Amino acid sequence: MTSEKIKYGLEYQELKLSFWEKVQHYGIVGFCFIIPATLTFMYLKDYFENSHKPIKSGEIWFLIIPALLGILFFYLQKSRLKFKEVNTNLNKSQLKKIIDKVAEELEWHIYKSNSKVILAKTHPGFLSGSWGEQITILFDNKKVLVNSVCDLDKKSSLVSMGRNGQNENKLIEEIKKANR
Repeated sequence: MTSEKIKYGLEYQELKLSFWEKVQHYGIVGFCFIIPATLTFMYLKDYFENSHKPIKSGEIWFLIIPALLGILFFYLQKSRLKFKEVNTNLNKSQLKKIIDKVAEELEWHIYKSNSKVILAKTHPGFLSGSWGEQITILFDNKKVLVNSVCDLDKKSSLVSMGRNGQNENKLIEEIKKANR
C-alpha cells in the first residue's frame, strides 16, 4: 500500500483502489450493464439510420432490471470500501499484540506491517465460500481504521459468507475490550 493510498484512506476513510483493483471490485457492475448498453446501442443505431423500430414492452425489462441491479451493486461495492473507525487510547505495541491475537485466531497472514498500516490476507479452503479476504488496518493519532474486502488479487466475489464482517467486528471488539 502506497503512502498516497494511506493518506487517502485516513482522509476519506475509504480504501483507495488502483485501476485494476477497481476493475476487479466493480466488475459485476459492468457485467450488469452489458445487456442494457447493447440494446441501447442497437436502438440508437437503428434510430440514426432511419430504420428504428419501436421498443417492445418485453424488451424494456431487459433495459430496466439489469440497470437497476448494476446501480444497486455499485452502491453495495462502494460501501464495502468504507473503513470502520474505533477510537482508542492504546499505544502501537498494545494494538500490535491485539492484532496479532486476532490474526492468529482468524488465520490472517500479515504481509505488510509498519507504523501507519497493517495489511493481511486470508487463504481459506475451497469449500469455505470465499476466495479470501484482504484486511487493511490504518493507524491515526487516537483511532484505528479497519476494512476487510474480498481479496482484490483473486477472483471477484460478491459474498464472503460473513467473513469480512467477522474480520472487522472481531478486531474492533478486541480493541474496545482492551480500551476499558
